[in-house]
This record gives sequence, C-alpha cells and structure tokens, in this order.
Amino acid sequence: MRHKIVLAAVAAILVPAALLAAEKGGIETSYHGRLGLGTGLGMLEKWCALPNFSFEQQGGIDGWTQQSCNDCHVGAKWNPTKPYADCYTCHLPVGLATAEDCVKMEPPTPDRCLTCHYKDTAKRGDRFTAEEDVHAALGMVCQDCHLRFSDEVSDHQFLKGTIIDTTVPTMKGTLSCLTCHGERPHVGGPGKVNRLNQHAEMVACETCHTGLRPAPALASRKWNEFTETGKPVTMKRAEEWLPAHKWYDNTGPGASGDYHLPILTPTERRGREGAKIYPFNPVGVVWFVKSPESAYDDVIIVPEVKAADADGDRIVTVEEMRKFYPEATLVTADMNFSVSHSVVPAGEAFRCRDCHGRQGWVLDWQELGYPGDPRGNREIRDRP
Repeated sequence: MRHKIVLAAVAAILVPAALLAAEKGGIETSYHGRLGLGTGLGMLEKWCALPNFSFEQQGGIDGWTQQSCNDCHVGAKWNPTKPYADCYTCHLPVGLATAEDCVKMEPPTPDRCLTCHYKDTAKRGDRFTAEEDVHAALGMVCQDCHLRFSDEVSDHQFLKGTIIDTTVPTMKGTLSCLTCHGERPHVGGPGKVNRLNQHAEMVACETCHTGLRPAPALASRKWNEFTETGKPVTMKRAEEWLPAHKWYDNTGPGASGDYHLPILTPTERRGREGAKIYPFNPVGVVWFVKSPESAYDDVIIVPEVKAADADGDRIVTVEEMRKFYPEATLVTADMNFSVSHSVVPAGEAFRCRDCHGRQGWVLDWQELGYPGDPRGNREIRDRP
C-alpha cells in the first residue's frame, strides 16, 4: 500500500428534477452530454479511433448505439436509446422525491464516476485509490478537483485539465495542479526548493509526481491483424511502466480547433508559450485509409478489411487491401493519452538523479530536443 487509507464522509445534495429535461441548463447540454457533437470532426460524427468505428460509413448514431461505447457516452437528443443523461447515471438516490421539482441525491462518488471512467485505466494506467493516489488517500473525491460550474449552456459543467485527447470544444473550464498548489508549489527554505519551483516553469507537476504507472495500459492496437475471436491484435504495458515525455502547451484538439487525432511529437510544441514537459501514454494505432492523401478519418471500415483477408491468416496486407482499394495505405500513429492521476507524494516522486546525471533514466534529453543533460553532464545513459 502506497498511502494510508482515509475515509471521507459524503453529504446528500438536492438535484432539481428539471435537470432531467432536455433544456438549457440540463445534463444533456453539459460536457458529458455533448461529446463530439457539432464539431464536424468530433468522435460521434466521423470516426472514433480506438474502436475504429466510422459514424459516416457504419450507420451513424444508430450504428454507434450497438457498440459498448453507448454505455458511457450518453445524454443527447441524437441518441435514440438514451436521449438524456439520467441523474441516476452519476447520482444515487437517498430517498423519495420530497417535492414535485426536487429529488434527493447523493453526490457522485469515485466508484460512481468509474462506472464510465474505468476505461481511463486502460488509456493511462491510472488508479484513483487510497493506495495509489495521494488525493484519494486524503479522502478527496473527483469533484474536489473537477469542480462543477455553469456556463451559457449548462449548470453541470466540470473543470477538466486541457488534456490532449479531448475533442470537445464545450469544455471551457480548465484546471491544473497549480489551480490548488499555486505557481510556486514547493515550499521550504532556499536552494533546492527554489530550483524545484524553477523546474515547475518548464516541467509539469505530473512528470515527477505520477511516477511509474501502477496499472497496465494499452500500448498498441493493429486494425490489420486479428485474433481468432476477431479482435484486433492489442499489446498492453505491464504495471510499473514509464510514460513517454513530450513538450505540450495545453492547446489540445478542442482548444486549438483541430479535432483530429491527438498526435504529438516530443518537440513540436517546444518553445510555445506555456509549454512544459508532460507525461503521456502513446498508444500506437494501425489502420487502413483509402489513399495516401486521405485524412485520418477516411478509414476503410473493419468489416471491409476483414473481407480482404484472402489467405485467411487474419493478417491483412497492403497488397490484399489494394485489390479493393487500389491506393489503400496502412497508417501508423501514436494517440497520446495524458497522464494526470495516481499522483504520488513528494517522498515517492522522481528525484533529481532520476533525470540528471550518469544514472538518469526518466527523461530522454535528446528526444526532448537537448544535446544532452541540461544540467551539464552530456553523457546520457540508455533507459533500463
């Protein structure tokens, strides 16, 4: 166990029954109710990469509701099976309705949030438990950081970090570690503390304080190779894996207006205002597009790929695919998933020597655009 378990009391709250209505201010118009809607390139309108599902080519929302994605991505008029996000999706009732317009509800618990967000473990290797996250050990719950706020469309928005893998422009509230911990998060005497606070100007808190990932996570997925059960060949990272580190300026696809795949090289954002070194899980995804000039979402859908497997070996080659699409091209790209939970306390964070000096192994300085260790030791040891 990493941390001592601390239990927190949860108080009941009152939620207006009007939130069930499909009107302004309701859950339907919140972040959770508008995932991808209206962007033209949102994941519910063109293509969702990890499950490799094309809304344009595979029946739109009607096709999507047959997928397991429908269990979590709920709450909009265009969803014929779940036209609104029921209060009970997030809240548990603690009594009968006390008035015509009021239902007594418990606030969301981490377990309730994880009924949908459990998938984040597969993407990021996170575990929000008292053993694995210092905030959970202190008795904090999700909404202690992800505060609820109102905007012009809903009173059920929630603060969210400007992570690179969001495609939703409706999330205007953002948070970071510095929201609570301030611009100079390290306290104490001069010397080392000052150096650490200087680091915080260029190195994200998560880089040092999320450490090795406590849970397995996706490493790669090939949509041209399939198992005997028809699933794509998928590789996973074992527990205690080291994230990749890249420069990032907090302008994810939603913030930048680009809703394509969250592709990021280690140095492309270096030098931009606000850029820092952040940890990511880069999941290598392989899929077919119809021509070399195709956009990322101009995919050849999975049923057509499987049908092209002429020799039945469950591996579809470019040559086999080009019998159907003469310019078919196999694309490989990293989908970068931000790492921000399973936060460890100072005593378990990476130390100076983990990044600097002959024994440094966490950061690949050359990959990050440096000729060598910027602290002065130009010899860089290979990672273990």
